[in-house]
Amino acid sequence: MTVTYGTSIALTVATVIASVAGLLLFRKLLAPDTLKSNHDVADPYSQFVGMLFAVLLGFMVADAMSRFNNARQIVEQEASSVGNVFRLADGLPEAPRLKVQRLCAKYLETVINDEWPLLAKHDTSKQAWTVYKDLWRACVTYEPVSARDTDAHQAMLPHMADVGTNRRLRVDALHNGLPAPLWWILGVGGVATILFTYFFNVEHLRLQIVMVSIVSLVICLNIFLLATYDDPFSGDMTVSSSAFETQLKLIKVDLDGVIPDKL
Repeated sequence: MTVTYGTSIALTVATVIASVAGLLLFRKLLAPDTLKSNHDVADPYSQFVGMLFAVLLGFMVADAMSRFNNARQIVEQEASSVGNVFRLADGLPEAPRLKVQRLCAKYLETVINDEWPLLAKHDTSKQAWTVYKDLWRACVTYEPVSARDTDAHQAMLPHMADVGTNRRLRVDALHNGLPAPLWWILGVGGVATILFTYFFNVEHLRLQIVMVSIVSLVICLNIFLLATYDDPFSGDMTVSSSAFETQLKLIKVDLDGVIPDKL
């Protein structure tokens, strides 16, 4: 579920207004004496529903934040592994070294410019997969001709494997969001929690309006917090491509001999 800050604010305001409107309608339908006579019954039910909803929402938010942080670590490890392959290629003869290093730079550029915008659409770049396969093939098909080449090649292969592993994990992270039924459960739980606040008669209506508004506001904020962290590559808060951009700048220093002004 992808949300933006603007959408979150608009839906939160709409929910608070709807909650207050529901309270006013409820107060017209039921007399204050009727509500007061049911306080003893409504109180334990409201606590039960509120507790279950809070626990469910809390676990979901914690899980979403964990998945978001994992996605960020995966991106950083993938970019770092590409940088390691690039630097270990210095131990190879000039022709294979330049081939591997240029493919490393091309892979980073393709991920940044071509693939990253597609991640927001839960898609990947065919060009990035092609460059990745070319880089993998260049690493595994090279035949060392000296002990020095052998050492560099053997050290390079595990990092190339890490590139592939983290790339696949990054792609998997595109499809690890909460399934639609769980969003419906959260919606029903939130509505039920708000509805139970109507069953209590507060002598001063304005005070109850404030309390209902706060309850609905807190519920909305937590649900939108969950939605924000649920999809790490789309929305207003995402895992950025900065790790790839930093590695690309460092790689261009070695390839072009130009020191960047800012990393």
